Amino acid sequence: MTRNIIALIGLVLLAGCSGGGGDPSTTSPAPPPATPAAQPDMLTATPQGLLRGKANGQGQRLIFAQPNLHREKVFSSQGDVVYSRGHVVQQEDIWTVRTDGTGDHALLNTPARERLNAVSSPWIMYTLTDPQVESRSLRLDTQAQFVMNNTGYPAEFAFFQNGQRVMVMEEYALFSKTTNGTDEVVHARVDDYGQQYTRFGGTWIVEDTLVYRIVLDDGHGFLSDLYAVPLAGGAAVQLDDAQTDVGIAISSGRRIVYPHCSGFGVAGCDVSSVNLDGTGRVTLANHPANEALQGVTTSQAIIRRNLAGSDQLIAVPVSGGPEKLLMTMTDNEFVDLIVGDLLIVRRPSGTWSLDLNGKFTKLGTIVGDSGFVAVGDAVCVTKVTAVWCMPLDGSGPQFKIADQGKVVGVL
Repeated sequence: MTRNIIALIGLVLLAGCSGGGGDPSTTSPAPPPATPAAQPDMLTATPQGLLRGKANGQGQRLIFAQPNLHREKVFSSQGDVVYSRGHVVQQEDIWTVRTDGTGDHALLNTPARERLNAVSSPWIMYTLTDPQVESRSLRLDTQAQFVMNNTGYPAEFAFFQNGQRVMVMEEYALFSKTTNGTDEVVHARVDDYGQQYTRFGGTWIVEDTLVYRIVLDDGHGFLSDLYAVPLAGGAAVQLDDAQTDVGIAISSGRRIVYPHCSGFGVAGCDVSSVNLDGTGRVTLANHPANEALQGVTTSQAIIRRNLAGSDQLIAVPVSGGPEKLLMTMTDNEFVDLIVGDLLIVRRPSGTWSLDLNGKFTKLGTIVGDSGFVAVGDAVCVTKVTAVWCMPLDGSGPQFKIADQGKVVGVL
């Protein structure tokens, strides 16, 4: 069985301000210089172990030695790092260490394979596969364990924002429990929809609401309907229908922005948005060409209109309104990250930022291919296996953090 569950990651919303006019005959005192924001430390998993330091290279140091950590699963949460040992050879045990490099010890170290699923300190979720599939929660400080799922179906997991409940996502059922395995609430089941060959094809927790897709495979292709249901319980609301299984939905406040396709095999898709209660549905872009949702800023949906090598990148208010052309894109240019109202664009000449007024700023010459992540006022990218960071405003040099590695946490 396969699954296409996408974790929803909320965007950091950056607020701005502007000054007002004054009497031209008077001179106002100059405002005091802004105090630079304290830059967070970042954690990078490398072949030697765990690095900690700033994105500008200051203070970068090996705080924890562990071979091939960059190839393992690594999660960082509230001062804890939880990581796998043996994941690359399918003999997975689970260990933990503090973000200062102290206190390394085994959480689960048995002959069985313990597959690490999710972490929200002080809890982790893991799955045993022998003799049967069973998933459990484990508390880091006491190592108490509780059964979360023993239906025999593979599952994925997502913690609620309060960290007190966990969503269990199977292909055929969505339910939640407390972290100690009690108080089960069934949110949706595919057999409630009365059709054969149905499954869940995407699941997102948005504030106090669960958004999910029901996918119908009729043997000729895939269609999916979009639904929402309150996490506290209640009736599901159908947000939209007749969509291909595009597997994406992005929240903006209490609206969902998503691609809308009129059916399987249709060449193009539009982009729409709707309130979580099913009201206020609007089409944001419906050009005859295919339109791909790139992400959402603080108030704008960013859409790429595919025009055969001369694509348009446009911004449209998430509740609907006039579109604004930001740039014309070649086949070698991509939006890889959105930080507040700033787009990070990969171009053949390097990594650039693009604001909502269409202004470009070159951040560095490195053309990243994966691992784009914001770290304070910097962006870090991976090129092949090396990790590089550069200031978001283009004011400083790019810095290589590691020849091989991946960013696993921002503190």
